[in-house]
Amino acid sequence: MDDRTTPRPRGLAQIILALSPADGLVAVPVGEQYRWANTALQLTPGFERRPDGTYALRDVDSAKPNLLALAENARRHRVLLFGGARPYLGDYATALADGLPGTWTVKVEVYAHPVWQEDLVPLLWDAGELIDSVEHGRIPYAAQLANGAGIELLLVERLGSAHEYLLGAFASASFDDNYADPHAPRSVVLPSEAAHAAGLVTGTFLPEYEQAVHERLLVAVEAAHGRLEELHVEWTSIQQSSLYSDGTRLDPAALGHTEQQYLEESSVEWRRVRPHAAELLSRVRPVSGSEDSASLDRLHQLLQPDAAEPSWPAAPSSPAALPPGTAETLRRWRTDAPALLRQARATRPGGPATTVRPALPAAAKAAPSVPGRAPRSR
Repeated sequence: MDDRTTPRPRGLAQIILALSPADGLVAVPVGEQYRWANTALQLTPGFERRPDGTYALRDVDSAKPNLLALAENARRHRVLLFGGARPYLGDYATALADGLPGTWTVKVEVYAHPVWQEDLVPLLWDAGELIDSVEHGRIPYAAQLANGAGIELLLVERLGSAHEYLLGAFASASFDDNYADPHAPRSVVLPSEAAHAAGLVTGTFLPEYEQAVHERLLVAVEAAHGRLEELHVEWTSIQQSSLYSDGTRLDPAALGHTEQQYLEESSVEWRRVRPHAAELLSRVRPVSGSEDSASLDRLHQLLQPDAAEPSWPAAPSSPAALPPGTAETLRRWRTDAPALLRQARATRPGGPATTVRPALPAAAKAAPSVPGRAPRSR
């Protein structure tokens, strides 16, 4: 049995053994030929397969015969065993979650084949050691922590250590360009004591994460609003001058078609910015009675419509494809968006993360699903 802290071989098959006060001895089958490791565990008495792909041997006190049998089955199936004093990651993740503000769920995922961890790369939102470890190291398993209010975190063992951990963040599902994003927070190195680690996460990582989310949303909304304003100015100029932007005279008969093009281009930007604007709006708390209060109230209605409002198509290509009232919706946004941007700039978050924001309504968070987030079943 190899007791090195981090399994290095990428070929053949490995079984990582970890101790758990709750579950006994936990075995994780991994490697390019992880099925060999599964076979060795299935042939060993006492090991029970669990839904997350790990195996558990509950009775550790009388486990010597089971371990001898496992060693023999591993030898026969060309499987390397890794053990030592490694604590089980799932226990640490649960203890960490218990020390964080709010209610968190914990899910262990096994990336048995080395290529499976590549699914994490486009989902992670990190500018620190975690993304580098996922890209260039071996992450055989991890724990995902979620608070049900939009925050999802990834916890892994730090490469080269069985007693240090890395914690970083997944991006919001409404963003699909997370890799090397300039606003990404930095993952944090956590010590072996979960209570101490929870203090670091609560006092440092979560506040920095909230600041990063706020800044990214603000930049996205500012950029989209700027594009909408440019389109509106261009269309207004065409209406008033009867000239296109390149100086070509506009045929009066083509005015309706040109307006439709303007609305279609604007609606693309509006659909893109809408979920980001709704989340940004949920984060601002203007001073009661400020001149922006009425604008923010109107934006709440605009960004969180009732179920009767028709959904926006993915790629409108004809006048019938645009929902009724598109022009009015865009006008209302242009009128009140500056108030949202002012308040968002003025209320950038800071300080310890002592509260957990409520989850947004589904209508305000709707976005295409991202593959790879669901737990694997192998």
